[in-house]
Amino acid sequence: MKRAFALLAVALLTACSFQNRYEREAEKLTRAAMNNDFGPVQNDLAKGTHITRVQIAEWSDELSEQGSLRSVKETTDGCSPGEHCFTVKFDKHDYLETMRLNEEGKVVDWHFHMVQGQT
Repeated sequence: MKRAFALLAVALLTACSFQNRYEREAEKLTRAAMNNDFGPVQNDLAKGTHITRVQIAEWSDELSEQGSLRSVKETTDGCSPGEHCFTVKFDKHDYLETMRLNEEGKVVDWHFHMVQGQT
């Protein structure tokens, strides 16, 4: 049993290690929104970035309905200069996320929407 748990832990850590830093940040934001708690990512946001509790609750409702978060992968398809774009896969639907950072690496803007063509 201990061996199985250790192998599972190694597999999970290995899976996470293939994400770049922007993918890790996008995943943190996505999970924070799903959990209706931006506390864990508060220090990742640039000063003056205003996100209300109502926005977080609405995001949580939408994203939580999508099932488990399966992956966050950065993409350049249709991505504007200065933005980082991500394909985010859930059990039920795929989403496109965009994130902009300031010169200090803090998040100044983060948006998501369901990929069209899915129900």
